[in-house]
Amino acid sequence: MAVSTSNLIGVSLGYTDSSPAFNLGTVVNLDDGGQAIYVQAASTCATYAAVSVRVDNKVVPLTTTNSAASKAVGFAQVSIASAYYGWVQLGGKPRVNVAAACEPSVPLFTTATAGVLDDATVTGGLVAGIVATTSAASASAVTCIAGYPHVATGVVGF
Repeated sequence: MAVSTSNLIGVSLGYTDSSPAFNLGTVVNLDDGGQAIYVQAASTCATYAAVSVRVDNKVVPLTTTNSAASKAVGFAQVSIASAYYGWVQLGGKPRVNVAAACEPSVPLFTTATAGVLDDATVTGGLVAGIVATTSAASASAVTCIAGYPHVATGVVGF
């Protein structure tokens, strides 16, 4: 798991809180070149789930259906229970849940399965800025390389 390199006391990316420890939307830099944002889960987000970060800094597991309401896509590196607070990774080298047979170094898209990305093209579901570094023989969490990922609505594919 990445570590915060920002000078903000008390940042612990592996912990969740039942009450806020930071202002929602607080962003810290990470040692893998990415960033993490402090959020509240509107519904439970599983470990390594891709999540929709909404404008109010609340998150839900990302699906093709709810992707249009995202200001960014994040990745929960630990499970965050509904109504709890925690950090989700915005970029760097997060682990991400992907579908079976997902290939490396190709664009990833949203799916109907909450929190899971895949390389199968979905109109309007491109998650711009992220690729897997290895293939997934089965549905699993793989390390990805991510810029500041977001859903590129209206994009048909490459």
